[in-house]
Amino acid sequence: MDTFRQFVDTNARWFRGHLPESDATLDAAEESLGVSLPQHIRWLLRDYGYWHATGISSLDETVSNTQAAREHLNLPARFIVLYDHQDGGVILLDTIADAETGQNKVYNSGWESVPDEIEDEIVYASYLDYVQDVLDREREFIAAEDVEYDPARYHST
Repeated sequence: MDTFRQFVDTNARWFRGHLPESDATLDAAEESLGVSLPQHIRWLLRDYGYWHATGISSLDETVSNTQAAREHLNLPARFIVLYDHQDGGVILLDTIADAETGQNKVYNSGWESVPDEIEDEIVYASYLDYVQDVLDREREFIAAEDVEYDPARYHST
């Protein structure tokens, strides 16, 4: 098992959530954006869905926010928006793996830095590094009783 899957499995209660994706929805998003999602992100969204530590708002928002950023900010096609924090900035994924590490960098950037100055912002060497940071921050304020996903609370099964 690779390091990313081991980390997610070890912290499953922070990742296992609602609305898991299917191969069909993931394929459709890739087609709409003209990129390939990293396999570990496909696995996470398909097998775990969205929850506290996923660090992705939703696949639908990723597609629409990425298309808008490409149109209005000239976001290069290799990047996708994982999370739009509005005035708080944006989380971008480079869908082309780094030649040296083989990992996909994640950028935590102000919208005003897109696209030319994202390297000057917070750069995670990998999606794993990013979700580790997300999990650390979530642990600080989510009450223990709210960590586990409860389908009854979200009207999903």
